[in-house]
Amino acid sequence: MNTVQFNFDNAGKNMKKFVYGVCVSMVLGITGADAQESGVIQRDFLIDEQVAAEVERDAAAAKNVLKEQDVEAAQNQAKRLLKARPQALRKQNFPKLRSQIKAPVVAEKAVAAPFGLIWGASINDTRNQGVLLQAVGEKDYVNNFSASHLTKPVSDFARIDVTFGEEDELWRIVAYGQLQDDDAKATKVLRLYKIYNDLLTKKYGHAQQFFTPALIQVEKKDEKGRPVLEQEEAPIGNANFLQQLQSGEAVLYSTYYNDEVGAALAVNVDGDGKSYIVLDYKNLKILRQRENVTLDAL
Repeated sequence: MNTVQFNFDNAGKNMKKFVYGVCVSMVLGITGADAQESGVIQRDFLIDEQVAAEVERDAAAAKNVLKEQDVEAAQNQAKRLLKARPQALRKQNFPKLRSQIKAPVVAEKAVAAPFGLIWGASINDTRNQGVLLQAVGEKDYVNNFSASHLTKPVSDFARIDVTFGEEDELWRIVAYGQLQDDDAKATKVLRLYKIYNDLLTKKYGHAQQFFTPALIQVEKKDEKGRPVLEQEEAPIGNANFLQQLQSGEAVLYSTYYNDEVGAALAVNVDGDGKSYIVLDYKNLKILRQRENVTLDAL
């Protein structure tokens, strides 16, 4: 119960007002309707009307003081809360937010690249994705790496190389397929070639195949029935196609493109006669931007 001290001019009325003040304090602790009724009882039996009027004024003043104190206390509490909340954010929430914001700077305008990579990402941005980059020397390209621990690996490919160039932005991706123990007709690698040709055509469109056949000698007969040798183009998957691809006599690849990416799919054979496919992606948008910068400087 709050205790309020009052100052009265007439010392002779102190006792009566004290009694009445206690009663008023009790009145303040009950509901409105009961308080009014109790107030009437106190005025009738404890003090006269003049003392009651004076004490009522004092009681009203006391209530106003209490209200002002309550308001002031509430305002002070609000001020403390307002000051405390920003401190709590700085100490607790912000470090948690910072730990979550680890995405590359390019994330806001990121363009998805094959194998979970990001076109235009820097070397550090790519490493921040969890990709392991190991530098590989290639005279025609700057900042060339072999990439592993990709977020979207494809089992048909054994190695992924990425190129960032002098501008340090990912613009080229080359995927080397798993080596195949193939037959003379290159059956296994041609099967993979067909699968990925269909997929790339569906994704990028504008598919166009380029085939340079090996020229072979075929024995035929002339009009008189005498044997003669004629040169013909060996078809894809002929009896010696694997060897023709290995020697370079035959070349098979296809290209695809959309507004931003160009891709090429080729069939290759290594020195040990192992066949494999190669996928070469280039970001055409980045290349056009570089070209425009060069043109602007000329």
